[in-house]
Amino acid sequence: MGRLERPLAPDAGPVTAFARELRRLRTAAGSPGYRDMATRAMFSASVLSDAAAGYRLPTLQVALAFAEACGGDRATWERRWHEAARADGDEGSARPAVKAVQQHQENELRAADVRAVLPPPSQLPMEAHPLVGRRELLQRARALTAPSYGGQRPAAPLVISGQVGVGKTAFALRLAHELAVNLPDGQLYANLDPAADGRKDAAGIAGGFLEALGIPTDRIPNDPGQRIGLYRSLLNRRRLLVVLDGVQHERQIRELLIAAPESRIIITSRSRLLGLDGIGRIRLPALDRDESMELLAQLLGGDRVGSEPRACLRLADACGDLPLALNLAGRRIAARPEWMLQDSVSELLGDGPGGHDGRAGQRAPGRFLARLQIGDDALGNRLDSAYRLLTPWARLMLRQFAGSDNPPSVDNVVYESADALAMLVERSAQPVEDLLERLLDAGLLDHSDLPGQYGLTPMARAYALTQPDPTEEDPVPAAAAAAARSQAHVRQPG
Repeated sequence: MGRLERPLAPDAGPVTAFARELRRLRTAAGSPGYRDMATRAMFSASVLSDAAAGYRLPTLQVALAFAEACGGDRATWERRWHEAARADGDEGSARPAVKAVQQHQENELRAADVRAVLPPPSQLPMEAHPLVGRRELLQRARALTAPSYGGQRPAAPLVISGQVGVGKTAFALRLAHELAVNLPDGQLYANLDPAADGRKDAAGIAGGFLEALGIPTDRIPNDPGQRIGLYRSLLNRRRLLVVLDGVQHERQIRELLIAAPESRIIITSRSRLLGLDGIGRIRLPALDRDESMELLAQLLGGDRVGSEPRACLRLADACGDLPLALNLAGRRIAARPEWMLQDSVSELLGDGPGGHDGRAGQRAPGRFLARLQIGDDALGNRLDSAYRLLTPWARLMLRQFAGSDNPPSVDNVVYESADALAMLVERSAQPVEDLLERLLDAGLLDHSDLPGQYGLTPMARAYALTQPDPTEEDPVPAAAAAAARSQAHVRQPG
């Protein structure tokens, strides 16, 4: 049963006359229920019912929403509202402070009504496992997503970047689930990774978010700019959490960003997205060795890891303490609990027959990487998606880096300076450093603690050594293919 109509105000003034006209419009539309009207008007049923009661003149926004929900003409009802306001003496004697309070209350009613009519979106994926380590980085992320200067300056969007497989999404989801507790109007999530399906450009992402927020399809603007503007307006009014996962480049999301008073935006990307201004940034490193052992204990069981710690240390070393590599390896080993841990690790690393490339003590570089696959998740696929976007020169630089004679450091990462790599390819240092920065933003390198020095993890190194020699490619077709990939990437980001 629908909401009962409130009795019409007893006086015969212009406000009551306007309310009577609203009732006639509703009757002519077939007397839709106020709850049904609320889903279209985006105001609560009680607010719409009050508008047709005649005790006070509704705001122009409420009156137009009521009229449009009943099929009324917007221009006609805007004219009628101004006539009623003039006749009532409300227009022309505006009291700015009172109207500002009324507008604030109206915004609150609108947001409260959306929550009453439709459940708030809860799009965050689940956290597969509790986050291991990252305590100091999480504390820093909380500070970066908190309003500053006593709440006078809203929190800026936060970019979480890092190399392939370093755990950006897991970190972002841990932070997001914490922040969501204080953001009751909902959580919006978009996976923009190239392997994921769905809308990829800013207007498409905004359209999907508007639908999730309960905006009827026929009220979502077709014009991309207006659609993005409506999305930003809602973000500014409500307490929402937005997670944009796997962003490829700045153009993909620049128009979606806003420093809203009470909403929060979290972005993950392999790239640092340096083209975005006015945002916070955190770059995730690989885990330290103790954190790697904690992750393996979570996957394999503390007793099992405690009884064979050496095998786990070998595995962590081979994975370069990369969370995704450890996760895939650990889940693969956990699927065979009857095996001794040492035997499982040796078999996975290729220490058995056929696992070496013929040189004493040297494993075939791609064998371990190829086995880091569980179901549809594989580290090699993610490295491949980053590699495909590189230019031939960047591929050559990665190959030269991977073939460096520098021995791996204690953390099994190969470090090399831009100057040394420039000598290998017989080019000046500046363009080589630019290439290295591109490789870093592709998620295939990382900075070291020393200026001008870069690190190559064992997983990325193994991948690079399995790729064809870029010097054997025909440079013209290769460059054309890279340009085509780049253009396709712009047309359909992700």
